[in-house]
Amino acid sequence: MATQTVTSAQSNSETKVTMVVRYLLAFMMIVFGANKFLQFLPMPPANDQVAQVFGSLMLMGVLPIVGILEAVGGILLAIRKAVPATLVVLGAIGFNAVLFHATLDPAGIGGAVFFLGMVVYLAYAYREKFAPLFK
Repeated sequence: MATQTVTSAQSNSETKVTMVVRYLLAFMMIVFGANKFLQFLPMPPANDQVAQVFGSLMLMGVLPIVGILEAVGGILLAIRKAVPATLVVLGAIGFNAVLFHATLDPAGIGGAVFFLGMVVYLAYAYREKFAPLFK
């Protein structure tokens, strides 16, 4: 029984670095998700292609969905619930952000790479939760 408790406690522990990265990513996702609705952060000037893509995404209703996913994902990361599933969703958003900036807005790629890097780091930190998927 005692061994089981120790093993359980070890599997639920995370390093301080992992905790800081998780909270930082959670904060970023809550802020950027909420910004999709409240628009409290100014948008940098966009070239015509970027403006056209964002206009299309807004018209199709994609940006509000992404905003909801980001905000909910941030909350889930902050309270440490469903972290692996949240990382899958945020990983897809981050991958698309990197592709978007690589093709249409190379000057803004730094933030997207940083975001995706945090997701990849956390996925590695939680790799034991993903292991059953690859058996």
